[in-house]
Amino acid sequence: MKRSSLASKMKKTIIIIALMLASNQVQAQDNGTGPEKPIGINEYLAHVAKGNLSYLAGQYNLRIADAALNAARVFNDPEIAVAYTDNQDKILQMGRGLDAGVSYSLNLGNLRGARIGLAKSEKELTALVLQVYFQNLRAEAALVYYNALKEKLLADIQQDNLIRMLELAKADSIRYHAGMIMEVDARQSAIEARMQKNEVIRAEATRRISLIQMDLLRGSVGADSACFPVGSLEYTLRDFSFPWLVEKAMENRLELQEARQNQVLSEKMVSLVKASRAMELGIETGISYSTIATNEIAPSPSHYAFNLGVSIPLKFSSLNHGQLSASHLAVRQQEILYQEARQIILSEVTEAFILYQSQKEQLDEFHSGLLKEAEIILNNKIYSYKRGETSLLDVLNAQRTYNEIRKSFYETHYEYLAALINLERAAGIWDIE
Repeated sequence: MKRSSLASKMKKTIIIIALMLASNQVQAQDNGTGPEKPIGINEYLAHVAKGNLSYLAGQYNLRIADAALNAARVFNDPEIAVAYTDNQDKILQMGRGLDAGVSYSLNLGNLRGARIGLAKSEKELTALVLQVYFQNLRAEAALVYYNALKEKLLADIQQDNLIRMLELAKADSIRYHAGMIMEVDARQSAIEARMQKNEVIRAEATRRISLIQMDLLRGSVGADSACFPVGSLEYTLRDFSFPWLVEKAMENRLELQEARQNQVLSEKMVSLVKASRAMELGIETGISYSTIATNEIAPSPSHYAFNLGVSIPLKFSSLNHGQLSASHLAVRQQEILYQEARQIILSEVTEAFILYQSQKEQLDEFHSGLLKEAEIILNNKIYSYKRGETSLLDVLNAQRTYNEIRKSFYETHYEYLAALINLERAAGIWDIE
């Protein structure tokens, strides 16, 4: 009676776990993101390029810089002056007068040209900054994509473990009912199956979070459907020459071009400061009209008068060289920052190359048949357990070893891909597909 009651409880437990497993298959439809659809790496990167909100916002900086360039092309506005004069005509009969004139400020240091040159350099710098952002975004998106693929594969491991434990628990229930194994073994396998369900739930949550991170980069969080990565983490091992990587980095890294453009920008700023300190002439021309004056002492007929003049400012402010000195110091500062950028790029390539070589060597261990050997051992342990030749503890230990190796297999492949992506980003090259 006791054995029958225990078997009934165990069958009930297995049914509950099986129902939980079935519900896990449709969980993605009720996770707040809607149904999921597959997407490849190239398609995903294209979505990121078109939909990433930060990148789209950054593109407005280029338009703003273009508008600033157009604004720098404007000329100084001329000034028109009009004046009316009444020489006490009602009392002294001295007549009235009307004056009109035009004045224009002319900079002798080509201030407008300096403004245009500075605005062009700022636009070019803005374009480089945007390209640098896109390259980093592309690499980050690839890392997020492959991380989501890794989490999917890790979740599959836990799902496989659950199925295996359910089958084992079901078999143990039958064997216990038939008097082939002890009660403690039957209970242990049922408990292990229930514990494995928690691992499935945890892995599924991590997987869904990784999908949200994918959606965030492509600007579609909260959309009707989410995307999940497809394919494999296994990637062809590649060999790189360190000198070649350094050469490519110095040729292709946009950060270095950005540093060089900052040098150009600081030089353009010097030109602008010099132009603003140059002489600025004021050119004036005008016409005056005076009405007839009938004053008995100083009568005069109506007449016109024309004038042309030049005003020359006294540039005492040019005696202060503070702004000019600051602009020259900024040029020297950018030269040092350019050298620092070269050092940083060299260090990034070196570090990325060392990490890549390390991950590549670690990956070689899995290509030697380690995973296959662990799977064979597990299957043999399960077969021996079903025949009563080994204990449940041996099966669980073999399964944990196999799970850890599978987990390490996918994580090591992901780390290799991450190292490859970071190495190519450091070298300024890209051929990830």
